[in-house]
Amino acid sequence: MAETFWDKVKKGIKVSTEKTKEFAAIANLKGSIFTLDNKKGGKFKDLGLKVYSLYKEGKSPEDIFRDVDGILEEIKNIENEIKQKEDEIEKIRTESNIKEEEVKDIEIEVKKEVKREEAEIELKREAEEAENSKKKKRQE
Repeated sequence: MAETFWDKVKKGIKVSTEKTKEFAAIANLKGSIFTLDNKKGGKFKDLGLKVYSLYKEGKSPEDIFRDVDGILEEIKNIENEIKQKEDEIEKIRTESNIKEEEVKDIEIEVKKEVKREEAEIELKREAEEAENSKKKKRQE
């Protein structure tokens, strides 16, 4: 039987039974932070594209700033969410007497799992695209 994500986390950081709940909560929060970081990266990309587009149109710096203010607010809100989750992790870590190295180990495992899931999603998307392409060719 294949080893599950949680089995790897438990084995990799030698989780004691009484701390499993705390490690699971931290892993969940780390996953959320990873997702928020990706979302923030997308917002920075949107911001850059918008600023450059407005600059090319000859907009003044004041107009550009006014037009991108919403994106800047979204980035700030994402950063606040990340900070809240990091604070939750620190609270759990402190209350449960969990070492920072153990939290870092969890983060590594979460990132591996998220990347694995993203790769699976990408493979499914590519397979669907290939299937749709075949259907189109058959219809022609």
